Amino acid sequence: MQINDGEDLLELQNSTKIGFVTLMEGAEPIEEPDKLNEFYDRGVRIIGLAWNDRNRYASGTDSKSGLTNEGMELVKRMNDLRITLDLSHLNENSFWEALEICETIPIATHSNARAITDHPRNLKDDQLRAIAERGGVIGLVLYNNFLRKGNRTATLEDVFSHAEYIVDLCGEDHIGIGSDLDGGKINEFPEDIRTVADIPKIADFILKKGYSEERVRKIMGGNFLRVIKENLGQSI
Repeated sequence: MQINDGEDLLELQNSTKIGFVTLMEGAEPIEEPDKLNEFYDRGVRIIGLAWNDRNRYASGTDSKSGLTNEGMELVKRMNDLRITLDLSHLNENSFWEALEICETIPIATHSNARAITDHPRNLKDDQLRAIAERGGVIGLVLYNNFLRKGNRTATLEDVFSHAEYIVDLCGEDHIGIGSDLDGGKINEFPEDIRTVADIPKIADFILKKGYSEERVRKIMGGNFLRVIKENLGQSI
């Protein structure tokens, strides 16, 4: 089922079908900003402007400059189509420049707290707050290097530490699960997390930590669903 608007998303939520929203990680396939509509027509509803390197639109964490003129134009066209901006993978210059132009609710689909783990893919406190102040959500990424310091394998305790930090800093409405379990080696993930089928273990763990069922529902998908609905024009 292709998602066209908020009503389609609500229909999926109330059905037994499995649905998904298409995210483009790195806007390289879009040859120029005025071709964005072609990808919108194919179902793309979330776009991250760059991966780690620099492309024609923006700079990722391995580069230093910010948005290009084409990047600014692309974000403006994303606003018109209500395509969600994903700020994960952008360096700080591109992050702030894109956020300033963005008129929808921004998200960072898979980034953790840099205050806990000093990794360039993780976000600083002012970045986390800026997303939250716009109503956005930060999705926890489940890679060892983003979760813990040193060479040990991360645990669910490390996942919880990042979740708790972001909840304390930004509030329970601005945290989710980004996972990024899309091709890494098993030994790059935390203990007990080997496939997407293990993600419910996170919910069980943080429930045992004393989080309410309502907060856990928000973290495990409710917050991201809210943003997607609002950006598609379906308020809840």
